Amino acid sequence: MRKLLTAALIIAAAFTFCLAQGTTSTTQSTEDLVKMARAPLQPDGIGRAVVIVQDENGNPVRGAYAKLESLWGGDNFCESWATTGEKGAVALNPIHMGQLKLMVKAKGYQTQKIEVSANSLSEPVHVTLAKKK
Repeated sequence: MRKLLTAALIIAAAFTFCLAQGTTSTTQSTEDLVKMARAPLQPDGIGRAVVIVQDENGNPVRGAYAKLESLWGGDNFCESWATTGEKGAVALNPIHMGQLKLMVKAKGYQTQKIEVSANSLSEPVHVTLAKKK
């Protein structure tokens, strides 16, 4: 019984830590998120994308789902995803950067799919979503 209780506490602590990790970037200020943008220092190196999502009028889109897919080193695949916070911005988790495809979607908007250059990731990726017709 004691082992079961210990295991349950460890699982609960790990789950709580994971939840905290998942919400950190969506609650930070946009300025703090922009500072987290990192282009890789070498081909197939690790980098971090910061995505800022706005509507056609320049208003932030909260809750937009951003997913960055990377094909690197020939046939290796990495992906990182998260949703935008109140200011329409999110810092995705760092991944190996190769050929990059970014997909952004939000309820009521048309999905955007764009290719991104790994070298450009020192600055945020700005995405404008159009309303669904």
